[in-house]
Amino acid sequence: MGSAIFTGVTGLQVHQRAIDVVASNIANVNTTGYRGSRALFQDLFSQTLSGPSAPLGTFGGKNGSQVGLGVRLGAIDIDFTQGTLLNTGVASDLAIQGSGFFILSGGGGNFYSRDGSFTINANGELIDSATGLFVQGFQADDTGTIDPNAPLTNIAIPLGTASIVRATTEVSLVGNLDSTTAAAGTVVRSIQVFDSLGTERELTITFTKSATTNEWDWAVTSADPAIDTITGAGTIEFDANGDVTAGGIGNISVTFVAGSPAAPVDPFDFDLNFNELTQLASESDVAISNQDGYPRGTLESFNIGSNGILNGVFSNGLTQVLGQVALANFANTGGLVREGENLFRESPGSGIAQVGTPGTGGRGQVSGGVLEGSNVDLGTEFSNLIVFQRGFQANARTITTADTLLQETVNLVR
Repeated sequence: MGSAIFTGVTGLQVHQRAIDVVASNIANVNTTGYRGSRALFQDLFSQTLSGPSAPLGTFGGKNGSQVGLGVRLGAIDIDFTQGTLLNTGVASDLAIQGSGFFILSGGGGNFYSRDGSFTINANGELIDSATGLFVQGFQADDTGTIDPNAPLTNIAIPLGTASIVRATTEVSLVGNLDSTTAAAGTVVRSIQVFDSLGTERELTITFTKSATTNEWDWAVTSADPAIDTITGAGTIEFDANGDVTAGGIGNISVTFVAGSPAAPVDPFDFDLNFNELTQLASESDVAISNQDGYPRGTLESFNIGSNGILNGVFSNGLTQVLGQVALANFANTGGLVREGENLFRESPGSGIAQVGTPGTGGRGQVSGGVLEGSNVDLGTEFSNLIVFQRGFQANARTITTADTLLQETVNLVR
């Protein structure tokens, strides 16, 4: 009878602990990136009343007799199944579809989280909005190239401060050169290009009708006082149908006056593409169809793709890769240790973090403008709550029943 009381007490203890686990799950049903837990029970040591015996001769053998001495909490497992994805529209919010954890760094080392509610701090760095920890990843260089083998670093998104320019490398022209133009007749057009500093340079192209049939000579000049010399001239040949047959690409080289302020890359080289020109018996109407240079633009916004790459959008219309968010995987995610604030820390049970880019090495994809909700299912938790409550009541009844038997035994001496 005494053992029944203590057995019932163990049942009360573990069921109370299981109810604590359920209560924590329910409390965090709306916690971003929360991972629910479950309580697993194990029986305690059993008292052997008689041991088993093997068959012998005419004796068929018998099984042993054991009385269990209760229950204990075997483990509290963390459920790492996918949570519901919620669209927020905030560019800095991230969610992982699949396996992996965001890597957050602070004074105490690295932490790992499924909570992607990030923001940009005053220094333009991507941080966890709740803890202030820095989001880790791979920063791109000035050309937008990422080295995924480089050490992890804080990701910088310098909105309003970063700038980008693109020097012109090709100018394409379209239109017609009038085939009825007399020899030495000219067509003059102005074009605008951008040097390596994003400064707009105005150049003049002069087309001169050659004395040779179906040929036009061209040359480039400029009145820009910062320009010293321009090397660029040639001849465009057309066939009887008015299409370009030779001289479709012209090379231009611009050198600047020595000592001029804010001097760009010298020489400044680009191509003129005449292949879309025609020579027909109609008015000359040559114009620029495209040039690939851009003036200076500042970083206005950014977006994050499924591969975790951050693309900066600049005011001049250019986009450039700024960096890439890193993810970590573990051999045993169940071995991670909760640190509070939606953070986990690696342990000997989890193994060392396997760091890489999203979509590689079993790591999931990253979605921008989305957050992952808790993976707690309320229906399951309330069902577990009822089961554990009844289990607690049943164990309490075991104690009271054993107490009644003990009381009857004591009353035998009356």
